[in-house]
Amino acid sequence: MEKRKTPRSGSGHIILLVILLLLTGILLAGCGPSNKAPAPSSPDHTERILPVWETPAGNRPDSKLEEMNIDYTRESFGPDGGFRAIIGDDYRDVEQELDTVTWLREIKPGYEKETFEDEPFLIPYLSEGSDTAVIVIPGGGYVFKSIDSDTREGNKVARTLQQNGLNAFVLHYRSNPYEYPLPLLDVQRAVRYLRHHSADYGLDPEKISLMGFSAGGYEAGGFIHLVQGRDLFPKDYTPDEVDREDDHVRCAALIYPALSFDHNVGVLFCLFNDEDVRDPVKRAEMLKNTDLKTNLTPSSDIPRFVAWGDADTVVGLGPKEYVDAVRAAGGDITDVRAPGQDHSFGQKYYMDEYLKWIREQ
Repeated sequence: MEKRKTPRSGSGHIILLVILLLLTGILLAGCGPSNKAPAPSSPDHTERILPVWETPAGNRPDSKLEEMNIDYTRESFGPDGGFRAIIGDDYRDVEQELDTVTWLREIKPGYEKETFEDEPFLIPYLSEGSDTAVIVIPGGGYVFKSIDSDTREGNKVARTLQQNGLNAFVLHYRSNPYEYPLPLLDVQRAVRYLRHHSADYGLDPEKISLMGFSAGGYEAGGFIHLVQGRDLFPKDYTPDEVDREDDHVRCAALIYPALSFDHNVGVLFCLFNDEDVRDPVKRAEMLKNTDLKTNLTPSSDIPRFVAWGDADTVVGLGPKEYVDAVRAAGGDITDVRAPGQDHSFGQKYYMDEYLKWIREQ
């Protein structure tokens, strides 16, 4: 009888590996290419997010891409991060440039949807024993949110507050192509959400404050000056029990904030109808109505903290102009100047002063 040869174990491993590779190839071929955007990978996108709306006011199932002016031939947003188009006092038609940056930085990576159905949320950083809440609002020029690609205005600030005995809640709000007042309504809803759920997080509902950076500074300042206490809901929106909560905040901190669009005229394309922005008369009216230093009421009773750089090439001296206007009107305001600093300066220029200030409120 012929004796069979038993293959050596090394040969068996090779055969098995070949079979596995063939099976893997078949499975991958069956899957085919996917046109789904990759899942967000930002350190601030976690499973502990708190959606603030049941049904976000102003949302609709329509495609953003059909309403945006996107240059799909571009594959990157450039070394300036997409900020170039929003900087400057002079009007330029930058709709396509801004829409393209929004596509590249927000929609294509999967941070936001291709339809007007995004769900604003809060990310909690809780500090045991604290009953104070700070809503942290990152910037991004309304073209994107810095929280989606960086941590300086979100995660890192929130952790600093948390480590100093303050509950922090980072807000991911709607931006381009959502139009005014929807981004500011997300701030209003976040305040009301925390009031409504204050017992769940051990919060004193009278100790809710805001802390906004850059465009997030406008979110905070625009809320207290233009939105707080007002019903600006779309006509087709039905308010719920959360919307019946008071929206008053204890105080607001504005860090290298955009407090008017005089120095950032291009931002109007992110917040308003593009044809209206192109109309010189309507554009002038927009700039007037959104300039917070000339629209100070009804928030004169809210203490404000402003940190600004005296070499800011993005918002110019807009924050200083705002501080002067509030002081002239008798408002409660504290300001910290960061000597020689441009936009997006670090915590070392304001955090110690801010922590001392908020504990006095």
